[in-house]
Amino acid sequence: VDGEGQQPAPSAVPAAGEVHARPASLWRRLLSFTVDTAAISAVAAAYITLASSVAGVKGPQPGLTGLDAFVAWLRAMHSVLLPGVVLVLVLATVYCAVAAFLWNGRTLGRLLLGLRLVDTHGMAPTPGRAIFRALLAGLSFVLFLGGFWMALFDRRGQTLHDKLTSTFVVQPS
Repeated sequence: VDGEGQQPAPSAVPAAGEVHARPASLWRRLLSFTVDTAAISAVAAAYITLASSVAGVKGPQPGLTGLDAFVAWLRAMHSVLLPGVVLVLVLATVYCAVAAFLWNGRTLGRLLLGLRLVDTHGMAPTPGRAIFRALLAGLSFVLFLGGFWMALFDRRGQTLHDKLTSTFVVQPS
């Protein structure tokens, strides 16, 4: 409606834009996932370093090598590792969900590789759908990457969590 109370001409109403995209290639998705995992791992490493110094955790005894040194390190770090694992899982879920609906379907990895997460209408997923997808992706990751394997055999490259939430990782063309 214009300022005089009249309807605008039909040609003045903008039409919905058509989205031109193709499913993202598996190698691009994997590289994007690697970038996002590296970012989350950097935060986890900072947490472990800070938490171990605050908790006064000392490293393994000198003279141990190989597997013995690793097991001794794990035993020394046990008080900060479990909270660290929980932190990483929560951080990864929040990061993926927030990036999906606040950053137009892009995480840092997707941004660097030119990928987007979209719903069936070509739009970034809604907050509820993004959170549900992130939770399903986390569950899939914890279960030996179970849902991710589907992308190898699906013609549209969808993982299980993509199928369950009707989302696609695409490369705009």
